[in-house]
Amino acid sequence: MQKSINIDEINISYSIEGQGETIVLLHGWPQTSYMWRKITPVLSKKFRIITLDLPGLGNSSIAKSYDTKNIATILNEFIKKLKIKEFHLVGHDIGAWVATTYCIYFKENLKSLTIIDAGIPGLISDELFCLENTNKIWQFFFHSVEEIPEFLVKDREKEYISWYFNKKSYIKNAIKEEDIQNYYLAYKDKMKNGFEYYRYFQESAKQNRVLTSKLDIKILAIGGEFALKEQVGIAMQKISNQVTTKVIENCGHYIPEEQPEELIKTILDFL
Repeated sequence: MQKSINIDEINISYSIEGQGETIVLLHGWPQTSYMWRKITPVLSKKFRIITLDLPGLGNSSIAKSYDTKNIATILNEFIKKLKIKEFHLVGHDIGAWVATTYCIYFKENLKSLTIIDAGIPGLISDELFCLENTNKIWQFFFHSVEEIPEFLVKDREKEYISWYFNKKSYIKNAIKEEDIQNYYLAYKDKMKNGFEYYRYFQESAKQNRVLTSKLDIKILAIGGEFALKEQVGIAMQKISNQVTTKVIENCGHYIPEEQPEELIKTILDFL
């Protein structure tokens, strides 16, 4: 059941399922908290699972800025309002961007961090951003341009979103037509907000490069075999000495939807 809470005039849509230790799940782009639908029924048998729509996306209202420190600060206020003292944080794609920055600035409440197939600002290798990886990274540049993405995808939002699920997944039937329709309806009037996360990428990268020593926190870094693979773990080793790297076989970028059972097992083993 969806609930909402107001954080500094920003309405955050969220849901809670299960009891026990708390796990907070942050979705990626072009998705919403709906992306965890195959994960929460199982994890909620052992944990208290909180999913939320990131500011500006899904049923949450817009933010003033989409740099990850600002979004992480909003998340921290959300955690405080729900009176959560300790929790595990899991993020995929841009949700992993926010989760990483949260870990850097607000690690006091964190028991662990799990990052799922994401090019983290300031941490991902510059070598990833080369012509050979065009199909994986071109949107980082396209979305960062002012105005052009908005008017080029106008009235073609569903086709545009569909391209990502078709091209960046390995298991093609994992995200069905009704799932894409769900994401389309959530994004059709909020495409700009999604692009804004990318437009703040460089600022978010600077915010993530503040550490003078590595964090004392355990991190699970997960990549898809046909996506970022070990690159996620290599990136996270820049901020922690306690990194466990896992590559999910027969999987593309959308791990929670393509290989939910393997992801659940990996998270449970880690925790």
